[in-house]
Amino acid sequence: MNHSPDLTSPAPADTYAGDVPRPAEPPQIGPNAATTADSPAATAPRSWWARLWRNLGRDSGLVAPSLLISLIAFPVLITLFSVAIATVIVWVGVLLLPLTLTVARAFGNLSRARARAWGVPITEAAPRPRGRGLHWWLAPLSDARAWLDLLFETVFALPVRLLTFSVSVAWVAGGLGGITHFFWGAFVPDGGGNTVDWVVAWVTNSPVTDLGFAAEATFQFILGIILLLTFPFVLHAMALLEIVAIRAALSHDVERAGAAQTPVDRRNSPATALPVPDSPSRPTGAETAPSANPAASPNPTTLSQIAGGEGWLWLISVFVGVALSAISWPVTTVLYDVPTVFAMLISLALSAALVLAVRWPIPAIGLGLVAQVASILLTADVSGAVRPFTVTSLLALVFLHLIIGLRHSWVHLVALWAGSALIGVLALVLPHAGGPAGAFANVITTAAVAAGAGAIGVIGNLLIRGRRQLESERELSAAELAKRQELEERNRIAQELHDVVAHSMSVISVQATTAKYRLPGLDERSLGEFDSMASSARQALTEMRGLLAILRGGRDADLAPQPTVEDIPALVDVTRGSGAVVDLDFPAEPLSLPPTTSLTAFRVVQESLSNALRHAAGAPVAVTVTAIGTRLEISVLNGEPDGSDAGGHSHLGGGFGIRGMRERVEALGGNLQVGPTERRGFEVRASLPTD
Repeated sequence: MNHSPDLTSPAPADTYAGDVPRPAEPPQIGPNAATTADSPAATAPRSWWARLWRNLGRDSGLVAPSLLISLIAFPVLITLFSVAIATVIVWVGVLLLPLTLTVARAFGNLSRARARAWGVPITEAAPRPRGRGLHWWLAPLSDARAWLDLLFETVFALPVRLLTFSVSVAWVAGGLGGITHFFWGAFVPDGGGNTVDWVVAWVTNSPVTDLGFAAEATFQFILGIILLLTFPFVLHAMALLEIVAIRAALSHDVERAGAAQTPVDRRNSPATALPVPDSPSRPTGAETAPSANPAASPNPTTLSQIAGGEGWLWLISVFVGVALSAISWPVTTVLYDVPTVFAMLISLALSAALVLAVRWPIPAIGLGLVAQVASILLTADVSGAVRPFTVTSLLALVFLHLIIGLRHSWVHLVALWAGSALIGVLALVLPHAGGPAGAFANVITTAAVAAGAGAIGVIGNLLIRGRRQLESERELSAAELAKRQELEERNRIAQELHDVVAHSMSVISVQATTAKYRLPGLDERSLGEFDSMASSARQALTEMRGLLAILRGGRDADLAPQPTVEDIPALVDVTRGSGAVVDLDFPAEPLSLPPTTSLTAFRVVQESLSNALRHAAGAPVAVTVTAIGTRLEISVLNGEPDGSDAGGHSHLGGGFGIRGMRERVEALGGNLQVGPTERRGFEVRASLPTD
């Protein structure tokens, strides 16, 4: 890669004084690109196989060590937490709990670091200020993020990582075992039929017959090839599953953005906005590059702000849904004699309703109520058991009321409660086995408990919204205070400029204007010089007034006419009036430019001429303005003054003009190059977009 000259070093004797920043580095491509945008490796698109293998390595690096990390984190954290809780009565646990939370924070930050390495821009959670002494040790107890890191690493991380690791290992092991079945399959004892025998018998609906080892080996080989070909996609799905869990639980920035409803255009939801690495079917340019050095961001102030985030509700609803499905399915089948398939469908519907309730309340309510109706109808003929609402149905209904009340409006909650109560009342009047007293008590209990869960959800929702609103008001107050302080500082600067600079410029203007009256006998050349000085002073005063209006926060400055690129010839004529030799190459046709681009072009030439006159007095200056395609190219080049050396240059100034030019140019998407030339001159080159 070709490196540009280092322009950040102190200026030599033949250059402008002050700091000259290095030109901006070319943008990188991809999350961990090591090549620049102008290199062949970056511009050439990678092949389908290259992207596939790249994703395979990245996904393996995420999934492979995950189970080992959880197998270390889970027993360590559970042991520390259990000992701390058991000994809290003798105050030992109070001292041990901060250590537990600190270790949980370390494991949580490790998970965030692994997610960042995979490609998700999750910042590391910064701990709160810890003070000194005992307060330093007990500070983690008030850290909401540390408690949630502990909850994630001890409850959610191990099941998720066990699933992702087991599926990935089983998939690749099945593929490798299938393609090598020719070598080891003959040594496996015959257990009453091979896999291919059972598959053929099931497909043809015929008795199991032994098709021989060759058929089994061929079948296993084909199956192994299929497993290995699909393994990269399965591994990627497992990596995405783990990333979803990490992002939902540990990405506190996303949760705060979702809580405030102020992320950029809400293009991505908090739980699903994942930058997916380049897949075989998408170009690498579509990647989302993570931050190279993610800065630690502040924690949310309260536990309710984090726990009320959508990510944690996703995790909890999925966890409760899986647990409820695992319990409801066998209970409904065994105790109520419901066919296994119907019991499975009811259990899955109840669990799916809990997950849908986090984001989509109406489908969740509809699915939950339909599942309740199906459960009541299928268990109507069973006597001696709790009905019409089974115990698992009651639990599902309670959790559904809680999530709806916590996440959505009271209208949805009332609709859910009214629908469940109506179903319970109708279940009493329909034919059913068992006594009416027990069924009536069941309906009353279900309605009361569901209403209580909904009320808890509504109260929690109000508390979370109140905390969020309070936090938003505090941030708004802090922003207003900072804005007011900035305005006061700008007013002070404006006052200083008015009292010092504007006064001096006014004196210069008056002296230059009255020189021909105070100093009789001046020749025409001298009078022209004084007139030029007076004109420049008046123009500077006019622009100073606009600057003061901007600093004071006024809006009148926007109404004043601003110089444009068409004023550059007049600017050059004024500069020539000071005795400088300036050569101008300017297009004969009018330039059609946006106002900001036109003003920036004028300011670049103005500042460059000013620097040339100040730092290289007597040197010839060449100004070139050219429109090439959709770019406006500007060049201001000054050479060495005749009969002088570099030591005679002036170095007044601090380089603020160059920095100002660079800020103006880069704000428009252009680029600025400043530096010495081979002939001991100095050149300023600016390229601005014209569209």
